[in-house]
Amino acid sequence: MRQYERWILLGLLALIWGSSFILIKKGLVSYGFIEAATLRMIAAGSVFAISAVFHLPKIPRESWIYVVMASIFGMFLPAYLFCIAQQHVQSVVAGLLNALTPAFAFVFSIFMFHSRYRWVQISGLILGLMSAMVLAFERANGSVSFNAYALLIVLATVSYGFNINLVKKKLQNVPAMSLSYVSVFFAGLLAAVFFLIPRWGDFHFDEGHKASLTALVVLGVMGTAVAQVIYYRLIKISTPLFTSSVTFLIPIVALIWGILDGEILHLVHLLCIGGILASVAIIRKS
Repeated sequence: MRQYERWILLGLLALIWGSSFILIKKGLVSYGFIEAATLRMIAAGSVFAISAVFHLPKIPRESWIYVVMASIFGMFLPAYLFCIAQQHVQSVVAGLLNALTPAFAFVFSIFMFHSRYRWVQISGLILGLMSAMVLAFERANGSVSFNAYALLIVLATVSYGFNINLVKKKLQNVPAMSLSYVSVFFAGLLAAVFFLIPRWGDFHFDEGHKASLTALVVLGVMGTAVAQVIYYRLIKISTPLFTSSVTFLIPIVALIWGILDGEILHLVHLLCIGGILASVAIIRKS
């Protein structure tokens, strides 16, 4: 039975995370990037508000600073970076670039853990970065121009990669679910204090914003909060290698959503995602 459960959870996780980019796009139709990211974080934090209170005592006092850092680098900062970038970058490109996360997790593992590495892994890293750079070029009306906003998504994956190693190095003594509940709630709290309250007049909840608001609430609840629970459950009942395979499925889901939404794709997009996924495979296999 557990064999089927892990496949079901893997599929759900890939579908939820792979759909995040199209939901961000829909949320940005009626809201600015600050409002969109803030609503997403508050929706996620609200789901775990009660659970976070009960799990607070399970976090050692000396680990609090690292829990705050995990909340910022694992959720808060990337949420705003993706929203800024996706005002100017197709959702499918955002989904493809997101696959760079394992590459930067590998880079930080070298600096934070002094992990040993092989040169074939470095070649995989270079392949992934080159593919990302090619994706950053816009192609329209026969002309090609560099889109610097794509680099913000790369920066978000740098933040994810740092957070993965931060959790591994500094938060091993914190129960996984406690870390999930508290860090998600804290990200929502940060969004409320720094953006919702000071900018309350910029948030509109009328009928004309209903579709965008719904997309952002679904994104926060499912893509941030519920996905965390599924992720940790999947880690518990399967191997790290099996869990990490979600990295290869997320871009595929994002690609399908992009096609369904009428986004313009070129052969180079497929070649680049092939390059990025190949780089991830090389780094992990080695």
